[in-house]
Amino acid sequence: MSDWKSLIDQAMMQDGSNTIGAHATYGKAVQAALQATQKELHDLEAAKVVESIYGALVAYSQVVMTRMKAEDPEVGGVDHAFRAGQAYGVSCVLNHIIDQLTDVASVTSLQALDDFSDTLHNDILVQARAAGLTVELLDAKGDILFE
Repeated sequence: MSDWKSLIDQAMMQDGSNTIGAHATYGKAVQAALQATQKELHDLEAAKVVESIYGALVAYSQVVMTRMKAEDPEVGGVDHAFRAGQAYGVSCVLNHIIDQLTDVASVTSLQALDDFSDTLHNDILVQARAAGLTVELLDAKGDILFE
């Protein structure tokens, strides 16, 4: 297993001269960090920390969504696109990175949170599409949406 910190350092050094190489190395760092985290999920306290971080990200994406509702920005306007993009970004972190972890000790509610975050992501996608975001949108499992 690679050291994710070393991989990030390596990618940062590549970034100025080899963007494609840096991209690949950052991807390896993601996987290395997830592997290190997965190893820790056998420990009850470590698993609870991961669950708490998951909860913080879910709550933050909801903070953004409720703020957008309270501000009631014009759909398709800059404010609406910013909030939709902000919530989408957080949801992608949940659904494309943290959801790769498995609670092997069954001491947390990661599976229930995964199901909830999938629903949340789909709700956010409605806003992202309404905002007319011109980025490549991914569903909750990381597959490209072509529609």
